[in-house]
Amino acid sequence: MNELFELRDRSYMGPANLNENTYDYFCRSGRNSISIVRQTLNNWFLNYPEDEKNELKKRFKKSYSSAFFELFIFELFRKQGFEIVIHPELVDSSKKPDFLIKKDRLEIYVEAKEARDKTREEEALERRINHFYDSFNTINSPKFFIYVKKILFKSNRQPQTKILIRDLENKIASSEPNKILEQIKESGFDNESTLKYEDDDIFIIISLIPKSSKAQFKEGLRPIAMYPMVTEIGGSEGSIRNAFIKKAKKFKNLSKPYIICINAIGIKGDTEFDIENAIWGSLMLTWSTDPNNPNEHLTRKNDGFFYGNKGPQYRKVSGVLVTQVNSFNIPKAPFWFVKHPFSEKEIDFDNFKLSYNHVIKNKIQRIVKSNFGEILNIKDDWINLLEK
Repeated sequence: MNELFELRDRSYMGPANLNENTYDYFCRSGRNSISIVRQTLNNWFLNYPEDEKNELKKRFKKSYSSAFFELFIFELFRKQGFEIVIHPELVDSSKKPDFLIKKDRLEIYVEAKEARDKTREEEALERRINHFYDSFNTINSPKFFIYVKKILFKSNRQPQTKILIRDLENKIASSEPNKILEQIKESGFDNESTLKYEDDDIFIIISLIPKSSKAQFKEGLRPIAMYPMVTEIGGSEGSIRNAFIKKAKKFKNLSKPYIICINAIGIKGDTEFDIENAIWGSLMLTWSTDPNNPNEHLTRKNDGFFYGNKGPQYRKVSGVLVTQVNSFNIPKAPFWFVKHPFSEKEIDFDNFKLSYNHVIKNKIQRIVKSNFGEILNIKDDWINLLEK
């Protein structure tokens, strides 16, 4: 049987490495929560077309999150009674949509894509940092946890950690937990526990956090307890809107309705606010210059996906589904299923079991139907996220 996760002995109960592919971690983890996710995905994988399974499994091994989202979308529409064709052929194009979903006389093309906040350069830097942390977490620090206060990559080379670790281990070995604990109580982390290291490739500042007597010399505890604070400026609406536009422009002449599915997995800003801005246009406050009647009210700019400065746009698209779904929040994942109010290929959204939004008499209204858990038959408490 061709399974997504094959049967094997799994005894590792620790967390994943920072740079570890999620698929690889799921393959080796013995945690109960991971076992539940594996079984769920294996069940979905059984329903996937046999001639497409090997390709999807390869994608899971290379980029777990995007492959997961594609399998999720497949199962979500299958559970709503749709027959699904993977990568259907188009008459006048070499490009292929992800899916063609069919029910009765209704046929719809569907595309699935992730929307990330980070550029490729930012993601590359994040991988370098995670690679460094995975290596740095091998430091021998039996009496202290480590707070990484600042880290600066000074070159394009990956820092070599052997000398760095040896230097800091010598400094840590000469530190006294009780003394540093008193200093932390008096002046916080700006005290003698602050240690620095610098070479041609990296500059790092750490502080020591004394472990409890029970935790000292205990195996399986990662040394790094705190990472540098990250401040983000701006939200996710740009990356979400750009993902819509890229998918909308992918096909010039589609003969059937078209739904774009975006998984917004970024971390910047208020995601609900950003998603609605991306779809409907940025929210803004307007008022009259009449001092006797300022008439202050909220309205939206003409910069949404459905409506731009030149009026209705991307009208070949029938609707969008924006999700924030991952392996652990499936039944309760937030989503926005929205009908394009100006689509040239309008479809009746009552053909779907999902709750959806549409415009009636210039007002956005929500039709409450079902959520992901109800459609996929997964209970809200299927996983205990507090599992240690």
